[in-house]
Amino acid sequence: MKRTARLAVLLCSVLLSGAPAYAQKGGKDEARRFFNAGQKAFQAGRYVEAAKAFEEAFRLKPHPFALINAGDAWEKSGDTALAARTFQRVLKLEQSGEQDRGDATERLAKLTPKLGIIELQGDPSQRARVDQDEFVGGDRVYVTPGEHVVTLVDVDGAKERKVDLAAGASRGVDLATLKPDADKDPGPTGKDPEPTPDEDPVKDAGPTKSGGVRAPTWIFFGLTAVAAGGAVYFGLQVNDAEKKFNDQPTREEYDRFEKNKLYTNVAIGVAGVSAAVGTFLLIKDLGRKVPAEKQSRVQLPSVGVAPLSGGGVLVGAGRF
Repeated sequence: MKRTARLAVLLCSVLLSGAPAYAQKGGKDEARRFFNAGQKAFQAGRYVEAAKAFEEAFRLKPHPFALINAGDAWEKSGDTALAARTFQRVLKLEQSGEQDRGDATERLAKLTPKLGIIELQGDPSQRARVDQDEFVGGDRVYVTPGEHVVTLVDVDGAKERKVDLAAGASRGVDLATLKPDADKDPGPTGKDPEPTPDEDPVKDAGPTKSGGVRAPTWIFFGLTAVAAGGAVYFGLQVNDAEKKFNDQPTREEYDRFEKNKLYTNVAIGVAGVSAAVGTFLLIKDLGRKVPAEKQSRVQLPSVGVAPLSGGGVLVGAGRF
């Protein structure tokens, strides 16, 4: 604290002597009041309060002494990253002399091994956020070891980059890679451009026809036909099995009767469901408009039913 005390005394003397950096009386008095409050808070161990008071004194009358004292207070409070950033500001401050920069460099060198550094690569006009704090392209941001989130400020749809750093490590983040994909020039792709909101793709495609029936609709109607044919076939098998069972009641004929009755009921159910779905799709197709050149010729499916010994097997073939 000897160096801090020396700086504090020197700053007070500057404030009281009316040096050019604190020439205006109102600002000088306010800055001196906050600086004195910061000293008292520091001596009482209220380091966060002291740091904020020193920073307010600096805001009123920019001077490197106030920032160096604020950095010392942040370090005492345990916020080493904020302390390092404060000393970093001293190095960039126009009012800083050679001794000021030397003091800040010495303190910064002591903290750097305990922290990580995120280097924001990009134009200084590009604002970025590291966690909750804002910076610009070109900044070297001191952070505590661990995971941090980097994103752009005031850029809709900006991407986030998570950076995990160990103590003493550094990582660069190219801010251009955080821009939304829409902001990048995709270049020629050889594909037709997407229609603008004012364009009607159906209208611009040429003559249209309504009621074009699509392949899925025909598939369901084909399935209906197959299932209906199966229901008829297995129904005949049921009647035949029932007749033979009545003439000669055996277990084999009874099982055949039950099996074919089950197949008949399944075929009827499938026919009903596929007919309902096909009708629904047909209604939608009839209300749909498509370009004339995209109308395809549709052939009705051909359906065949072939019985096999010991049961029935349905065979359907269609061309669409």
